[in-house]
Amino acid sequence: MECLDANDLQDLMAGALEGSARTNVLGHLDTCDDCRELLSITASDVSRQSLPTFDDGLEATAMPQDALALEATEMPTAKSPSLMATQQASDAVIGLPEDPGDAPTILPNDLIATPVLRPGAVAKPKTQGKKVGRFTTIDRLGAGAMGVVFRAEDPKLGRNVALKLLKRADASLTERLVREARSMAQVNHPNVVTVYEVGEADGGTMFIAMELVTGQSLRVWQSSQKRTVPELVEAYIAAGRGLAAAHAAGIVHRDFKPDNVLVGDDGRVRVTDFGLAAAKPGEGGTKPSPTPHIGDVNLTTSGSVMGTPAYMAPEQFAAGNVDSRTDQFNFCVALYEALYGERPFEGKSFTELGDNVMFGRVRPAPAASRVSPVLREILVRGLSAKPGDRFPTMNDLITELGRDRARPWRRTSYASAALAAALLLGLGSDWVVRDRLGSEIHQSFTLTGTQIERAVGQLRDQFDTVSQVAYRESALREVAAHHDQADFGLGSPEDDQAELERLHNTLVSTDWVRLGTSTLAIADYKGRLLYTSAEAPQWGNDLKTLPFVKRALDAGKGDSVTVMPYTDSALRASGILGAQRAVPPSQGLAVVFVRTLALGDKSGEASEARALYIQVQDGKQLLENVRLDAETQLALVGPFGDSTGDAAITPSIVASALGTRAIAEVDSGEHSYQVQARSVAGLDGQGTIGHVVMARPLDGVLSLFPGARIVFALTAFGALAVAIATWLRAREMTNGRT
Repeated sequence: MECLDANDLQDLMAGALEGSARTNVLGHLDTCDDCRELLSITASDVSRQSLPTFDDGLEATAMPQDALALEATEMPTAKSPSLMATQQASDAVIGLPEDPGDAPTILPNDLIATPVLRPGAVAKPKTQGKKVGRFTTIDRLGAGAMGVVFRAEDPKLGRNVALKLLKRADASLTERLVREARSMAQVNHPNVVTVYEVGEADGGTMFIAMELVTGQSLRVWQSSQKRTVPELVEAYIAAGRGLAAAHAAGIVHRDFKPDNVLVGDDGRVRVTDFGLAAAKPGEGGTKPSPTPHIGDVNLTTSGSVMGTPAYMAPEQFAAGNVDSRTDQFNFCVALYEALYGERPFEGKSFTELGDNVMFGRVRPAPAASRVSPVLREILVRGLSAKPGDRFPTMNDLITELGRDRARPWRRTSYASAALAAALLLGLGSDWVVRDRLGSEIHQSFTLTGTQIERAVGQLRDQFDTVSQVAYRESALREVAAHHDQADFGLGSPEDDQAELERLHNTLVSTDWVRLGTSTLAIADYKGRLLYTSAEAPQWGNDLKTLPFVKRALDAGKGDSVTVMPYTDSALRASGILGAQRAVPPSQGLAVVFVRTLALGDKSGEASEARALYIQVQDGKQLLENVRLDAETQLALVGPFGDSTGDAAITPSIVASALGTRAIAEVDSGEHSYQVQARSVAGLDGQGTIGHVVMARPLDGVLSLFPGARIVFALTAFGALAVAIATWLRAREMTNGRT
């Protein structure tokens, strides 16, 4: 069997060991000098303590037992319930329900050591109704090395208090406790157990009346269930505020630990035992008693060393100057223990622990720790061996602990989420607007397509009507009846040329304006230009250079319509548009209608072209005839890709429109367009002579620049990703997992 630890020692002295466990411990004591020495030292320490002068309310033969402030260097586990019991807050009532039967009573460590009754002894309460000063005792809550604590009634104020009666074994002890209790009575803070009164009862016994708290110690609270890092830090910050309030009143605790902090059923955290737990008999200059070598550091040594060793600061080990920064060190040890589940300094003996503390040998963080590096840095600074390296005041430490380091991340998350929401809202609004515009555009294109068919049909009908009217003109009939006499040997070429000139003059003198055509031209059966309204003096040009003229003359019949650019060399050489017309390529397209005036039988099987009636319509005029609204942009596209129309229709729009029969979307310049092309049929209603391209801006909410919607969408998803990432980071920091 291994050497006895603190649990075995306490259980043995409390009579809690039974059966084989007791047999094993006693058997080990028979063979181990070290454990017998430890038991001897502990027993001698206990025997030096005197019993309370006030009747503690138990009639029994008891073995007095001192609270040894057992504090293991490791957190208590489920395997050591007795150790957990000893680690309650010292010298104060911690868990006192109004009705003792309603909730368990959690007592401080120096109150746990109740007398051990002999077998068959019966505890008989004799304390109810006792008068202590103006207070009347109700029942005994516990007893310890320094006194007995009762629940008592304050008839003057009509409230219950925790009444602690102190021993008078040491006059200096009594004087110190009374002085510090009176000082604490001046501290009025929600995180400090209130001391109501200090007085002397009958028989000279000193008493302290304190706030009665229903709840549990901070150690029990933090170990009763798994607490998150924020919960633990928040509880310790509250306790730290209590320490800071005491420091402001010039009071140093000297023995801060989770056992000396109460967590009430109301959730309020209160610090107790300011200067009381550390003030042991004989501190007025006596040498420390020998410190036993045990498995865990357990004993609060007397003499100049004050405090529980596991939580003591270097200056306490060295019996040096103790001030508020000492409490800061004790506080950080306790918080470190709560967060990591182990204390910051190792030590199997008082000496070993003291060396590690004084040289600042803080343990490395356990693997998979929930504590953030920033929080650890704060704790390590508070655990500095030199007081000057710690935080200047407790308030500074609390401020660092309470600083919300996740706030910048949350703000970034909120800002990113707001940006993503705004962008997504813009995209949604843009989508709604574009959807509505798309419906309007679809309807507009449908109506414009119908109008194109109607306008082209009207042009065909108009040309047919005008050409028939023109054919009735005597001048045109003379052209149709003309033959070159030289071809038959009946005259000279000069005579024929003179006849052509006469026909030209006749055509010039004829009133063609009433036909309302844009440009009218007439040619004879050989394709010679005899008249053009574009430039009356212009005549005699050979029109057979125009493919559609040659085809008509060769066939001897047929009407046709052709779309061609004004810059076409054959068209310009024909003179139809006048000899001086010079149209830049960007000036557009001409729609050229040709009707053949032929002679032949009624069946048309044998015919001969006698004259050509040509009408030229400007392409832009055709577009104006089909335009229904100002928003829809139009362009006429010839069979070879030449186009004319509104300047907004660029080659890229034309290419996109001609590439599909459906409505397409294309970005051009600073706008997005929906485009569609409709074919233009020839005079016979079949075949295609060109296309009319329709384009309408699809500008929604997001039309600031080309590709704005893509940029907005990518930015929105990027902002959303940042929002999620920073929110998760903030959550991790809040939960203390980074």
